Order: sequence, then structure tokens, then C-alpha cells
Amino acid sequence: MIDLAVAVVELKADQVSFSDAKITGLEDVASYNWLKANEPTIMVPGKPPKWTPTARPTKLAEDNPNGTYYRDPNAAYFPSYPMEPVVRSIFEACPDFNAQEVDVFGCGSTLGNLLRFARNVETEKPFRFLVEVVGETVFLIRRENSPKEVIADIRGYGHSFPEANTTWDADVQSSETHQRIIRYQLGHLNTLIRFEADGYLAEKVPAKKTYVSPANREVNEDSLVSALAGNTINAHTPKNSDSLKVTPGQGSVPQSAVFDLKTRSIKKKHHDTTVSDQIPRLWIRQIPFFVLAYHEYGLFRSEEVTVRNIKPDVARWESDNKRDVRNLISLIKMIADVVKATPGRKLEVRYRNGLGLELREQVEGVASVLPNDLAAQWAGQGNCAESTGDVALKNYSIDGAVGLQDGSIEKGVALGENIDDGLDDDEYDWDRKEDYTACSMESCNYCGHCSY
Repeated sequence: MIDLAVAVVELKADQVSFSDAKITGLEDVASYNWLKANEPTIMVPGKPPKWTPTARPTKLAEDNPNGTYYRDPNAAYFPSYPMEPVVRSIFEACPDFNAQEVDVFGCGSTLGNLLRFARNVETEKPFRFLVEVVGETVFLIRRENSPKEVIADIRGYGHSFPEANTTWDADVQSSETHQRIIRYQLGHLNTLIRFEADGYLAEKVPAKKTYVSPANREVNEDSLVSALAGNTINAHTPKNSDSLKVTPGQGSVPQSAVFDLKTRSIKKKHHDTTVSDQIPRLWIRQIPFFVLAYHEYGLFRSEEVTVRNIKPDVARWESDNKRDVRNLISLIKMIADVVKATPGRKLEVRYRNGLGLELREQVEGVASVLPNDLAAQWAGQGNCAESTGDVALKNYSIDGAVGLQDGSIEKGVALGENIDDGLDDDEYDWDRKEDYTACSMESCNYCGHCSY
């Protein structure tokens, strides 16, 4: 029996050297687009929209406050297993992908939340996610109050501007969103991360190097048209389905051409900290370009829209923040060690200001991260549910990046509190008063998550 409190105390940031506190070995792994279709459908590989800026000053309407903008498209479009499209896209792109080499599989939200905690910034923002081991990989699984939770009180131009200045290529015109999976070494952790990309720069795509998998070279035009049927302007939620449809794409875009985009009022330009504020999340995602567009009451002029190579800024941030990077790596290692030694190899990570970071048992009935067939494929047919040891989830919490304190640890609770998703939604401020846990079983499909 491992004394969990002692195990946590012994894990310290100085176990990671400063020379290892960095990201290296960036690789493209896979990508996919969610399509507007009558059933859950992804295109693999996918492509983000292309940067096609307007030449003239353009007055845009604010984002539609009544529009539907999902916090987590993967959960909204495929609530039974939100990670399934991510993993299936990997095996579709590379059938021989060696999953046993992967130490950690997270997303921009889960890794971003841990980075905020490691940096001890924005401590007022709570977060929560699930942890599960499949094979040798520790999955960090984003969870919202409801799989179809939307971003409320939308305002600004964070959607209307990219809609006016980016264009989906012909083969992906019926796309809802573009998701990417990249791999890198975070210290010595072989890490996969999934995130949404805003767009790409056509001039940064190497000629004749657009990747097309052998299985996707012959595209059936009729099946593609069928998959793209049912187009709508607003986000379309497919009917709940146990079956995910995969449509072959015609090519992909390298990570080296991808950009992130933000809009801001011209009034904030001279004292704007947008670039410096965004660098940590760009570092997590290894996005090389950043588009910043200033507007005057919705009027965008080309001279106030910049496309910036952000790689030097990101590299400088990494060099200047080695201690924070060490804390992040140590924190991930601690979570991985604990969950691998826990019966069932599942945990819940929860942070609340003043209570520190807590590791809890998951509630009974929470679905596994992957369906059985896909979990077996990822684990190489190994028994992914077998525990490597016994851990008592005793009373402990983590307060701050390295400080520790004893605290009350109870069995995990359902995701019924209003939890901010962290870095993914930093464009907006909203009032999270709604309680989405009292959902209907017909529409939610989150069996075991609610306390009702």
C-alpha cells in the first residue's frame, strides 16, 4: 500500500533539470475536421481555413449573441466518447502508430490548466478534468458541465472577423471546426496534444509536400458530397450515435503554417498585453504564427491587422520561464505516477482557489475514455484496466506550484459545478450561473456524470 500523501511530498520540481525544461522534437501526427452532416462525421486528414484577408476597410457586425458556440466540439458532436474521433484520426493517418511510446495525451485545455497552476497565475479560475491510463499512456480528458455546453454571452468580433477573413478550401467547405494532434517531448515526456486551429497561411505550405495518406488518394466524389450534405450556417449538432463516420480528406496542412487569431479594440492598442498574454498557450500548442486584428467599433483596416511570426517570442518565453516549465513537467509526472498506481487507473483532478489541487477517485458510472475496441488497439491488446499497485486516496491536496498541505479529500463528485475551461476560452468573459447537470438522459448521454 502506497501512502499517497508521502508520494506527493517527495515529488518536487528540482527532479527536472533546467536543461530538460523545454519542448523539443515537434511532429505533426494527425488532423481532422468536423463536418456538417446528419450523423457524427469527421474528415481525416483535415485542414484549417485559409487566411484570405479583405483588401478594403471592412465594417463587421458583432458576433451573434444567440449563436451556438460549443466549448468542446468533440463532446458536443460525439458525447459518448469525445476522445474517440481524436484517436481514430491518428490510426487513420498512421495505422502503425506506436501508441506505447506516448506518455501523456492531453489537449490545449487540460495542459493549459496545469500550466496556469504551475505558473501560479489566474488562481481564481477553477478547473477539473479526468485522468485515465490506457496501455502506457496517461490521458488527460477535458470535461464540461454538459457535453453540449455553449459559450454564453458572446460579444466582440472573435467569430465574425475570421469568418470574413478566412476561407475553407473547396474540399473542406462543409467543415465546422479543424482539430490537430501534434507530438513533442516535454522534458522527457513523450506528449500528444489535441487543439483547435484558427487557420493557415497558404504561402507557408511547402510546395508538393501536402500529405495525403495512401488510403485517401482515391476519394469517392459521391460519398464526399453525401457527407457534406445538410449544410447550415450555424453549428449543427448531429443526432446521438454510437457510430462515428470517417470521410477521407484530400490533404493536410503542416503545423509550420498554422496561426492563432485574436481581435481587440483599437482603444487598447497602446497598452495591450495580448501578445504576451497569449504566448504561454501558443507555447503549449506550438503554433508559429499569431494574427492580431484591431478594430474601431467593428471597422477593421488592413494596416491594423498583423500576421506575426511568434516563434522567437515563444522561444524567449520558454527560456525565461524554465522554473514554470519544470513545475509543469513535475506536476504531470506526479499525476501520471499516482494514477498508474491507483486501482482502476482512473482519477479526477480538481483545482479550486484556496483549496489547492486535489486528486480524487472518479465517481462510479463515468464512461471510459475510449470504447473497448479502440482502447485495446491503443494498448496493443494489453489489459489497460489492470492496476500496477494499490494507492489509498488519502487526505491531501497541492497548494501552489510546489507547496503542499493536508486537506479533505472525498470521493470524486459529478461535474456539476460551473467550471471554467481555462485557456481555450480566454477571448470571452461570461457569467457562469447556469447548472447544466440537470440534463435529460436523451440529449446528454453522459450517464454517471450527473448528481440527479
